[in-house]
Amino acid sequence: MLCFRHFIIAPLLFLGRPIVTVSSSQSIGIIDLILSEHQHMRDEYEYFKSVDDITKLDSRVRQWIAYIALHGHKEEIAFYPKVESYLKDEKKGGHHLIEHGIKEHRELETELKKLAEQPIVQWKQIHKSVDKLMHHLKEEEADILKPLRSKLDKKLQLDLAQQFIDAGKLASNRPHPELSKEPEKAPQENIDIGRAEKHKDL
Repeated sequence: MLCFRHFIIAPLLFLGRPIVTVSSSQSIGIIDLILSEHQHMRDEYEYFKSVDDITKLDSRVRQWIAYIALHGHKEEIAFYPKVESYLKDEKKGGHHLIEHGIKEHRELETELKKLAEQPIVQWKQIHKSVDKLMHHLKEEEADILKPLRSKLDKKLQLDLAQQFIDAGKLASNRPHPELSKEPEKAPQENIDIGRAEKHKDL
C-alpha cells in the first residue's frame, strides 16, 4: 500500500463539483492520481444520467469531453513511456499493454470527437463514447495500474505524478483520433499538437 508523504486534498470546482487536484507542492502517487481522474469521469456520467434533459448539460458534457481527452494525452506523454519497462514481466508484455492502451485511446477519441461535433449533444453518441470509455478504464486499471502499484516505489510514484501534472500544460484537451497509435511516436505527436493549439489560442 502506498503511503503519502503529504497527502493534501485541495477542492476545485470543476464542472460544478469539487474534485481532488494536486499542485507541485502536494504529493499523491501516480496510481491514485490517475484513479481519481478515472473516478471523476465515471461520476460525471452518473450525474448526466440523473438529468431528464441532457441538452441542458451541453456545456458540461463538452467539458467532460475535454477532461477525458486531456487525461489520455497526459498518459501518453508522461505515464505510458515511463512505466512500460515495469510491465515487461506481465503476461501480455509491457509494449503490448501500452500499445493496446493507446489504440483504445484513439477509438475513444473517435467517438468523443463525433460527440463534440454535434450542435447539441445527444444521448446516442454519449452512450457510444461511454461504452469505449468504461471498457478502457476497466482494462487499464486491471492490466496496468494494479500491477504497477507494487512495482513502483514511493518516490517514483510521486515523481511520475508531478510529470503527469506538468504534461497537462503541454497536452491538447481536444480529441485527436488521428494521432499515432505507436508508443514510440505518440508522446511527441501529443506535445506537438498541444503546443500548436495553445499557440493558436493565444
